[in-house]
Amino acid sequence: MKRINTLLTTAVLTTLVTQVSASPVSVSSQDLPNHCDSLAPLPTIVDELGTTAVFPADERISATATIINIDACSSSSSPLIPNALVRITNLTTISFTDLHYVTDPGTGFTNFDGVINGFEAVRIDNVGVNKPLIFESGILPLVFEPGETWEFILDDWGNSAGFGAADLGSIGVPTGAPGDLSTGSIVAIPVPEPASLALLSLGVMACFKR
Repeated sequence: MKRINTLLTTAVLTTLVTQVSASPVSVSSQDLPNHCDSLAPLPTIVDELGTTAVFPADERISATATIINIDACSSSSSPLIPNALVRITNLTTISFTDLHYVTDPGTGFTNFDGVINGFEAVRIDNVGVNKPLIFESGILPLVFEPGETWEFILDDWGNSAGFGAADLGSIGVPTGAPGDLSTGSIVAIPVPEPASLALLSLGVMACFKR
């Protein structure tokens, strides 16, 4: 019976990981002192969210971008360069936390907090001096829920090839492949589904009881 319970727990763990991490990416985050805010540390394996069919259904978002004259971090923003307002919607059935925006080669902005895999990055939140997140339609603060829309600001955003801030269509942090139209990445931590967590708890409890 103990072996059966162990196998059950292993199966539940495998299912949970499969459900919330279909296409994980490896990241290394580093804070840059004396910039807008501290870059919150990330685990080494996170999910990348994107807008095209190369991303699995449980990592799919939609994105649009426009120009805005509001600064996220006024101490570093130039009044001569327009800011990008990016609007993303969660098209999955999964919630995510700790969303970060990371640039691809050829992209730059000024309200970054640190670097991820060597490229400028910012935590998308409304805490501290740097407050890129200006709107979230969901109920839970700083949780990117299924169907929810977020709007965030990238100060002085630009891309050398003339592509847009909503071009988040390629897997990789950074991507940088020849002919790649992606200008950045959204990385995040998936929140396990409550049903999966409950099943996992039952399996673990059964193992201890036996």
